[in-house]
Amino acid sequence: MLTRGPISPGVHGILDYVLGATLIFAPFVLGFDSDKATTVCVVAGIAELGVAMTTAWSRGIVKLIPPAVHGVIDYIFVVALIAAPFIFGFSDDDTATAFFVIVGIGGLALVAATRFVPDEPSRMAPART
Repeated sequence: MLTRGPISPGVHGILDYVLGATLIFAPFVLGFDSDKATTVCVVAGIAELGVAMTTAWSRGIVKLIPPAVHGVIDYIFVVALIAAPFIFGFSDDDTATAFFVIVGIGGLALVAATRFVPDEPSRMAPART
């Protein structure tokens, strides 16, 4: 299930950084009314960047999280984004709610379409000549 999508790990890795930055800046650009929505969005953005930087594929900086685990984290993350306005009580902020739900649904589609496989040779594997 996590290894068959048309989106490569490299493209997904770039989009992780874009998503993280978008989550951090969106509350200020879109003018969220709710301080809770702003806080949740910024914290989610920082968490997204953390996962992106620590995944063991070409876009990761510190290669700790296996790609398949990254995929599971992403599924949980995007479902949490969709649920966040209702869980944290800012569903009355229409802009924030729409942003969270739209980004969550888009993220769900992206995660479902990604191949969560290593995209660079293992350091333990012998080099090909």
